[in-house]
Amino acid sequence: MIGKKIIGIFILSIFMIGCITTGSLRQGRKLLSEEAYDRAAEVLINALEEEPDNPEIYRDLGIAYYKLGQYNQALDKLEKAKQGLAKDSRLIFYLGLVYEKLEKYDKAIEEYSNYTRLSPLSRFRRKIKERLPWLIRQEAARWARARLKDEGNLPVQDIPDTTVAVTYFKPLTVLEAYESLHIGLTDLLIADLSLVKSLSVVERIKLNNILDELGFSSTDLVDRSKAPRMGKLLGANTLVTGTFAAMEEEIRIDPALGKVKLNELYTLEGVEGMLANFLQIEKDLVLQVLEKMGLELTSVEREAISQNVPTESLAAFLAYSRGLSLEDSGMYPEAAKEYESALTIDPDFNEAILHLEEVRFLPQVESVDSLEQIRESALSTKRLQDEELAITVESISRQGISIPRSEPDMVELDIILRWDEVTTQVDRLKAED
Repeated sequence: MIGKKIIGIFILSIFMIGCITTGSLRQGRKLLSEEAYDRAAEVLINALEEEPDNPEIYRDLGIAYYKLGQYNQALDKLEKAKQGLAKDSRLIFYLGLVYEKLEKYDKAIEEYSNYTRLSPLSRFRRKIKERLPWLIRQEAARWARARLKDEGNLPVQDIPDTTVAVTYFKPLTVLEAYESLHIGLTDLLIADLSLVKSLSVVERIKLNNILDELGFSSTDLVDRSKAPRMGKLLGANTLVTGTFAAMEEEIRIDPALGKVKLNELYTLEGVEGMLANFLQIEKDLVLQVLEKMGLELTSVEREAISQNVPTESLAAFLAYSRGLSLEDSGMYPEAAKEYESALTIDPDFNEAILHLEEVRFLPQVESVDSLEQIRESALSTKRLQDEELAITVESISRQGISIPRSEPDMVELDIILRWDEVTTQVDRLKAED
């Protein structure tokens, strides 16, 4: 008897997931499944009159508007639905789609990231994670265009004093083998400065897009005439830039510090040494820059900077720098080869691992419409799995469970294990939606 009751609960757990819906809501969902989106929207609007506080109606109406290409209306309804369905993966997914259609890529990134957390077991989750680096690039490009367009309305006095941007150091006398080193240098300086809690450091991807919009190359030195404009566009009060020379076995870096609000750019004392010690020379450089900025580091920050050594190998770092240069130019297969070279030299080079994973998938990013179709296909597969699970549970319930009087504890344990197994599968399937 106990077994049959619990099996009955199994079946209810599978077939009663979700809320009991009104007739209008059921009709609206049916029309959505039949792709009658205009009619679905009409019915769901009527459903809202019956239940103005039902978040499921707002969600489904938002989806109908999305299907009709009415993205602002879709956004309005989906955001209202989110107030009551913050953990609804389907809602969060469509919010990501809507924001992407509206080119609000920062918000799309936020919602897609939420989706990956809500559906940790979904095979479709990987598709979303692969999409995020591409969206980050789209957002950076949109941001740069907006900054250039609104340049006249960007007051310098509103730039936070603690915001810093590292521009590329101009190669002077440099052997061809070391030409990309200035890109790796900037990347590493940004990483080190970001370890200082009191600073807000501009991402390198934003720098690249501002340079692209201005028609500057990575080797254009920020001089006194360019520094104020670059700082204003990047939203940074302090600019770190300079020159470097690398010949044979030696390197010299001459940094410069720009203060945008003061309209000043002044050079700092150079650092030099053997190329083999480049990664230590970079640490000397970043500490000098921080000192000239008047910042007193905590012991924890100083230790974090000294320990932030992505690789001990100059050859691996050079390959990584070449990879960054090629990636910035959109040459992803070529960049992948350089990251692979870096990892052949140093398999524990984590930054190279991360960039390699990104450039492998960037050329394969689907359109936003294709993304929706891929998810629908994944859900069709999952629905078949749901049906198979339901049939299995129903079959178990028909067999019944007899309880031997001599071993009641063992039978109850078996029932509990069956309950745990099925409820775990139900939770997993719900999470994958």
